[in-house]
Amino acid sequence: MADIFDEVSEELKQDQLIQLWKKYSKYIITLFVLLVLSVLTYQAYMIWNEKKLTASSEQFFSGLEKLDNKDFEKSAEIFLKSSLDQKDGYRVLSIFGLAHSNFENGKISEMVSNYQTIYEDKTIGSYYQGLARILSVMKDNKSNFNELQGRLKPILNSPSKLQLLAAELQIILFIRFNKLDKALSSIKSLLARSDISQEQKNRLSLIDKVYNSHAK
Repeated sequence: MADIFDEVSEELKQDQLIQLWKKYSKYIITLFVLLVLSVLTYQAYMIWNEKKLTASSEQFFSGLEKLDNKDFEKSAEIFLKSSLDQKDGYRVLSIFGLAHSNFENGKISEMVSNYQTIYEDKTIGSYYQGLARILSVMKDNKSNFNELQGRLKPILNSPSKLQLLAAELQIILFIRFNKLDKALSSIKSLLARSDISQEQKNRLSLIDKVYNSHAK
């Protein structure tokens, strides 16, 4: 009888872990998006700090203000104009801002197209190209698995600084599309790497614990 209660108790624990992950995984993604936006804002500030305040910087920061005030239609309008008018660093930052504005407006196809503009432009640095790929996958809830994984492949197959993050995102895709065996195998491979951070190890270990228990 005790064995039966132990088994039921263990199943309840597993279900609770699964529900916790499903509940809080979206917040992890949201925090990452906010982090990226703060980095982009800092980059914009550095550009502004090196030059005199120009019309392009005023336009960009006006878009950021509208974004912060959740006036996404207006921020999209400003960022679109800025991305077409400017040829310096503000152009790239404005496209990122436009993509996020479209995401907040529920315009996923437009958002994907905005990020594609960045990662297909060979004049833009590889780091920003990779960042655009990652964000387009993280915030795209419409495309199928092959389309999403296809966007990540250039990062996964290169020595990019974003490779580890892309590998973790691929694991989330495996889980999202019910490919648990591939997810668990990828987690094992990633945990074996010596170059991952302790924070990433903790996240991967939690995911492994939740879904490994569920798989059994």
